[in-house]
This record gives sequence, structure tokens and C-alpha cells, in this order.
Amino acid sequence: MKKIAQALVFIVLIISFSYCSKEENATEETVKESINKKWIVENSTEFKSIEFDSNGNYIIVKNASNTISKNAKKAEEIFVTGTYDILDTDILLLSNFGSMKFDDSDPANVKFSIKYEGSDTYTYELKVTKAAEFTSTLKTDLLCDNTWKFTKKAPIKDTVNLINFSKAGTCFTNFSITSQNAGHYIEFGKWKWFDNTETKIVITQIKSPEWMLDKDGEAEFEITGISKVKLELKEVFKDVAYTIAFDTINAGKK
Repeated sequence: MKKIAQALVFIVLIISFSYCSKEENATEETVKESINKKWIVENSTEFKSIEFDSNGNYIIVKNASNTISKNAKKAEEIFVTGTYDILDTDILLLSNFGSMKFDDSDPANVKFSIKYEGSDTYTYELKVTKAAEFTSTLKTDLLCDNTWKFTKKAPIKDTVNLINFSKAGTCFTNFSITSQNAGHYIEFGKWKWFDNTETKIVITQIKSPEWMLDKDGEAEFEITGISKVKLELKEVFKDVAYTIAFDTINAGKK
């Protein structure tokens, strides 16, 4: 009888743990969906924008107005980038930065409160609005609603390239070399449609991803194929055409 009771307790614990894990995953996905946007800061001269992607990356853009001369026409921008973890339904831990408290209880008055690393208090309460986004079309949605994993005809050992296109025009690229434990690298650029035919995209301000051959600050890619699981781009570099292929990170999963 004692063994049966112990077995029942063990089963209950396993079920409870499984239920809690599923509940935590659902909560995390809900939070990611809520913040997966570019947010324009309305009440600060220091902060310009905050953006998150679905791969757990963030980018904060700040004005460096205190480092430029009065005669400068435009303030230099400072980019703070890294990864984020969800600590609670409203608290995010940002690497290289600190933590943020996210409050969207009033959709018309969304706020991010900032606590820097090493601080015990939230220093800023930033009022934000969602940045303008590209019009939803079939190709825009396919491009932006997926995370794309670069596939190589001749793979370089243990390299991983993931790319996210946001509807606010940001291009997030993740790069890592797992076998060397060399860490995780993030690059950010901008993207847009070449014209309203939506057959080409233009990527700017991003220089080192290995899938991009033309690194002069602006690269054009023709979309030769796009679906829910595949993305094929063609880049012409020095008069030679190269095909670049991506799968979604969910390709092959059930």
C-alpha cells in the first residue's frame, strides 16, 4: 500500500510539473507576442526606440546628444543590443543593460520602466507608441512572421545564422559557432521593399553576415521563392548571380 501511495504522489508531481511547464511556456509566448514590435519613445530626449524580436533579441536606440557639438545637424545614435529573458509576465531581463518592466494594461498608454544593471530602482518610465509598420500583404506577412535559418550548400561546421525581418523595417541577424563556444553575435540593419511589386528587398546598415556578399552598406535581393517553410533570395555580386536559401526554424517539425 505504501509503495502505491508513493507511486501516486510521484505521478501527481510529474503531472503538476508538466502542467506548470506548459503554463510557463504559454505565458512566455504571450509576453513575446506582446512586445515583439518596435516602440517609439515619446517622453525622453535620451531614448529613441526599443525593439524586440521573437528570437529573444532586443535593440535600444539612444541619442548621444551630450557627445556632439551644438553645431551638429543630427545627434549620433547609440545602439544597445543583446538578448532578453522573461522573468515574469511584466519583467524582462536584458543582457548588457538591466531589466525592464512592461505595462500594456492600458493599450493607449504603454510604458517601459528601466532599471540599469547594479541599480535597485527603476530610473525611467518611458511612454511608448508602436512604430509605423509596412502594410500587411501576403509576401510581407510570410517574410516577417517567420524566423529564417540560413542553409548552405557547403556548410561551415556548427555555424548558425538566423534572420528576422520586422514589419517596422528592422533586420535582425543572429550568428553563432557552437563547436568553438565562441558566443552569440547579433547584428541589426534595415530592410524595405525595392518597390511596390514586392519582388526585391533592399538591406542597409548591416555588413558581416556570411549570407550577404555585397557588404558596401546596401544590398539588393530578388525573392525567387517564398512560402511558409522556404525562402530563396538571389543576389548579384560582381555580375555573378548567387542563390541564398533559408528554411524556417520550424521546418520539419510536427
